[in-house]
Amino acid sequence: MGDGSLSQDEIDALLQGADDMISSPGMPAAMEAPQGGGALSPVERETVADSVDRAMSVAAPSLSAYLGKNVKITNAMVEVKAVDALRGEFNKQYIQVGMGFTGGVGGKSLILFNMNDAEVISSLMMGDETGAPPAELTEAHQSTIQEFVGQMLSSAATQFSERLGKPVNTTPPVLSVVNGPGELKFPGAGDLAKITFNINIEGIVNSRFYQIMEMPLAMSIVKGMQPQMGPSMQQSYQPQQQMMQQSVAQVGISPVKFPPLGEGLPSGVSGNISLLLDVPMTLTVELGRTRQLVKDILGLGEGSIIELDKLAGEPVDLLVNGKLIAKGEVVVIDENFGVRVTDIVSKDERLAKIQ
Repeated sequence: MGDGSLSQDEIDALLQGADDMISSPGMPAAMEAPQGGGALSPVERETVADSVDRAMSVAAPSLSAYLGKNVKITNAMVEVKAVDALRGEFNKQYIQVGMGFTGGVGGKSLILFNMNDAEVISSLMMGDETGAPPAELTEAHQSTIQEFVGQMLSSAATQFSERLGKPVNTTPPVLSVVNGPGELKFPGAGDLAKITFNINIEGIVNSRFYQIMEMPLAMSIVKGMQPQMGPSMQQSYQPQQQMMQQSVAQVGISPVKFPPLGEGLPSGVSGNISLLLDVPMTLTVELGRTRQLVKDILGLGEGSIIELDKLAGEPVDLLVNGKLIAKGEVVVIDENFGVRVTDIVSKDERLAKIQ
C-alpha cells in the first residue's frame, strides 16, 4: 500500500506465520517444499488462483470477439495432484493443447477442454452462430481451437507482463485429441498444479476446462506476483517464506500498530462501543438488483434468465442489516463461495449507517 501501512491480508500472513513457528520447533511442511516442486501452501495456491483469474478476465473480451459471443472465465480453483491421480480424473475424450510461458514467468502447461465444449468453440470460430458441434472434428476445426487457446494464453501472458514489469511470452501451441488417460501429455512427472476454471459462453456453454501446470511454473507465478513493496514497506514487512527462516524474536510483528477502537468516531457516537461488539448482525452479499412486473415474475420458470443492474465483472455489494459497508469480488474456497473485500466504506460512514 502506498501509505506504508500493512493490508489486512499482510497482517494475517504475519500473524499466521508467527503462530506456526511458535507451535512447531521446525518449519511447517508446506513451507519446506523446494521452489521447484512439492505442494503449494494454501497462501501460494490462492496467489496462483488470483493471478490466473485476473489473467483470464483480461483474455475474455478478446475471446468474445473471436466467437461473436460473450465469454466469461471465472472462479479458478487450484489443487496439487500427482500425475497418476490426474490421469484417473480425465477418463473421457478431451482436446489437449500444450502451451507454456517464457520470460518473467516460465514453465510448461497443458489446457484441457472436454470434447463437446471444444467442438462448440470450433463451430463458433468457423462462423456457426448456433455453436452446433460439427459432425467431424476436422483439421480446420482443430486449428481454430488451437487459435482460441493461443489467444487466451497470449492475453494471459500480457497481463502477467504488465503486473511484473517484465516481458512474458508464450511457446507455440501444440494440439492433439485425447481418447484415453494414457494419451494425456502432462507437463512433468511429479506433482502438478491443476487449475479448474468455469467457462460460460453466452447461452451455449456453461462448463469447465482445466489448466495443468508443472510446479516450476506455478512457483514462478507465486514468486513473480508477490506484492511490490516500497522502501517503507520493506522495512516493516518481510515475505512469509523469508520470515520462516528467522527466529520468533525476529518476526517483527510488534511494529504493527492498531488504533484504539474509539478513535475517529463521529460526533454523537459513544466511545463505549465495546458493549455492542457481540451483538449479531446480518451480513448480506448482493450480486445485483432488478425490477419486474408481477406478470414477469409469475412467468419465471426453470431456465429463466434475469438480467441484473450490474455489469459483468463489477464488484458485489456487502450489506449489514441492509446498509452498504463494502464491495468485493466472488471467490471459491474449496467447494464454497466466498467474497474477497476490495473496497470498504470508511469507519465513520459505517458506524453512521448502522445506527
